[in-house]
Amino acid sequence: MLSFRPLGLRLPRTLARAGLVALGLTLVAGCSDQSALEQAGATLSGRIRLAPLREAPPAGRETVQMLPFSGIPVTIGDAIYRSFRTEAAAANIDLVHRLEDPATWRIQGHFVALGHSTSSTILYTYDIYDAAGTPVHRIVGQDVAGGADGDPWGAVDGDVQTRLAKRSARDIQAWLNRSRR
Repeated sequence: MLSFRPLGLRLPRTLARAGLVALGLTLVAGCSDQSALEQAGATLSGRIRLAPLREAPPAGRETVQMLPFSGIPVTIGDAIYRSFRTEAAAANIDLVHRLEDPATWRIQGHFVALGHSTSSTILYTYDIYDAAGTPVHRIVGQDVAGGADGDPWGAVDGDVQTRLAKRSARDIQAWLNRSRR
């Protein structure tokens, strides 16, 4: 609902946040070349395919390979992945650790951090691919971290990293359980 006020137009929070996200994507697009922009659009729409595996995944054993994350500082991504490995083991997710090893499912994680005056919102998407490289499922979520001056990734401390890893392992395990039916 829009309401006019003497000092300007007041928008609902959701609409204002959507506008900020659109503005951010426009700024990123303005700084990118066309091929990078096309790839980003394909990632957001889920149209990307991975190259098929050279070897078939192990028969009788459901394995998961976590591909390198995108959109996140390497040090934070590495910390989330280390925590994810621990959480995956606890959830009985059979991880393949080397990128050249075949797996039943390959998962690509994409992250975005949005800074606000008092907090940072971390958005994540996990695209799940089969061995042929076809996208089969997408997991989307978010987490809120404390505020950080300037860089919203600065608010992603160890507690937030652990929460993101736990949530990821839980969501992936839930999908694996549903896919087995």
